[in-house]
Amino acid sequence: MKSGERPRLIGTGFTGLLLGLIALAAGEIGTVFQIVMLMILSFAVGTFHLIFRGSGFFSISLANFLGVYACFYVFFVVTNFSGASPWAFQLGFSFPILAFLGGAILKRTELQSIVQSERLRDERHLGRTFLWLLPVSIVGALSFLVPEHVPEQPVVTVVFLLAMAAIALVVLMASRDIAVFLLDSGLLFEEFFQSAARLLVPAFAFFTFYSLQIIVFGCIYRILDRFTVDPLFLVGDAPATISFSQALYFSVITLSTVGYGDVVPLSDMVRLIVSIQIVSGVLLLLFGFSEIIAYTRTHKGRS
Repeated sequence: MKSGERPRLIGTGFTGLLLGLIALAAGEIGTVFQIVMLMILSFAVGTFHLIFRGSGFFSISLANFLGVYACFYVFFVVTNFSGASPWAFQLGFSFPILAFLGGAILKRTELQSIVQSERLRDERHLGRTFLWLLPVSIVGALSFLVPEHVPEQPVVTVVFLLAMAAIALVVLMASRDIAVFLLDSGLLFEEFFQSAARLLVPAFAFFTFYSLQIIVFGCIYRILDRFTVDPLFLVGDAPATISFSQALYFSVITLSTVGYGDVVPLSDMVRLIVSIQIVSGVLLLLFGFSEIIAYTRTHKGRS
């Protein structure tokens, strides 16, 4: 397997998992929408992968961008347009995606030359790149007025489709800038996954030491509570002897300094041990991150 293939496969797998999770979580709109959403996303990503073959990470960047769009779309539909006809949800979802697809295809010659350059753009016109977000945000903000002033379903449906059509028009006009942004993001994705591959060994070593500390302190909590007459922990609202799994759970939330409060130490001895674990955990984090950074710099210089 080529050096660039493994990060690309990992990125593709992560993207597929992300889109699957979004589709499963979007059940509020209906099963039909979940299926149609995955079909539209797959069609858009597949089409771009066939047209722009120079960068596989461009497809990954596009898929993740569409995943973010799907999340915002579901939020606004559930919040402001739940009274629209169900068939409009599938249609409205496709409007901006098809507009972007069409705009990019119309400008494919220019975009293909950018893809083949395989480098980040020297130009940094952030205002131009994200200018299209302003009208899209205005349409989204105005949509909050719909539930108050448009109670009838037919009217809500028409307003919803007009809003999505307006967003699609903006996306069509800005398709070149959006595509360039996604191409740059794709290259950054590639660099990120290559860096993540170099971090695998030190990260696993750090995770091993972190897990050992959780296990050691978890065993200490369990042993102390097991061989004392009175319970040393408050579980829920009552003193109780903790199980081994509860001891490990308490060790995890202590080391992470989360402190949900569902398991609380009652004795001063346990509180002292908890304090030692927290301090040692912070030192482990500082030492671990320092070693990971040093390892990354050393091996980056060799590559």
